[in-house]
Amino acid sequence: MPSFQIRTNQDELMDDFSIQDERLTDALEQLRPINQLLGGYATTMEVLAPFLKMRTQSNQTTRILDIGTGIGDFPEYIVRWAAAQSPAINVEIVAIDANPVTVDYAREALKKRLPPDLQAKIKVEVADALALPYADDEFDVAIAAMFLHHFAHENAVQIVRSMLRISKQGILINDLHRHPLAYYGIYALTRLLPAVQMVRNDAPLSVLRGFKFPELKNIAESAGLVDFSLKWRYAFRWVLHTI
Repeated sequence: MPSFQIRTNQDELMDDFSIQDERLTDALEQLRPINQLLGGYATTMEVLAPFLKMRTQSNQTTRILDIGTGIGDFPEYIVRWAAAQSPAINVEIVAIDANPVTVDYAREALKKRLPPDLQAKIKVEVADALALPYADDEFDVAIAAMFLHHFAHENAVQIVRSMLRISKQGILINDLHRHPLAYYGIYALTRLLPAVQMVRNDAPLSVLRGFKFPELKNIAESAGLVDFSLKWRYAFRWVLHTI
C-alpha cells in the first residue's frame, strides 16, 4: 500500500522525454476524456469563465499563457467555450510544453479538431516552465492545469513565482489532491477502461505526486502570493487562483 503522508518523488513515464512514439501520443489522447469525466475542465472554467465574462464587458482581448499544455486540450476547450458565448469572448492563448514531440503533436491535433478561426487563437510553443521566456506582465492570466504536481517543492515555487511575474491579472492552478480515494479510484478506472500502459502507470502515480492543502498553500506563500483562494473541487482537485 502506498503512503499518502508525503509526496512521492517517483517520476512519471510522461516526464521521460526519450519516449517519443505512440506510447506518449496515445496517452495524451486518453487524458482528454479523463479531464472531461473527472472535472478537470470544469474546475478551471469555474474560475476562468467569470473572469473572461467580466473582461468582455469592455471588449478586451484576454491573453492567456497555458503552462504544460500537453495535447492542448485545455486551450481547445477555452477557445470553444469563448466562441460559443453571446457575444463571443476574445481570447488569445499561448500554450507551452517543454517536450518538442508533445508540442508537434498538439499542433497537429488542434489543426484536426478546430476550425481555422479558432486555430488562430492558439499558438503552441516549446518552452521550459522553469525558465519562462516572456516579459513581465506579457499576459493577462497564466494557467497551469494538472501540471504543478510534476515538480518537487522548490521547482513548483519557482514556477508559481514566474507565473505571477508574467501575468497582469493573476494566475490559476488546477491540480490534484493526494488522497487514498483518488488513488484507488483512478487505479480502478484505468484498468476497467481500455487505458494504455503509460496512463495506467502515470494516473495513480500523479495522485501520489499531488498535494495536501498545507503543501499547496505553502508553495503559494513561498512564491509570494498574498491574496489568493485555495479550494477543493470534484474530483479530488485543488483550484488555486488570484484572479
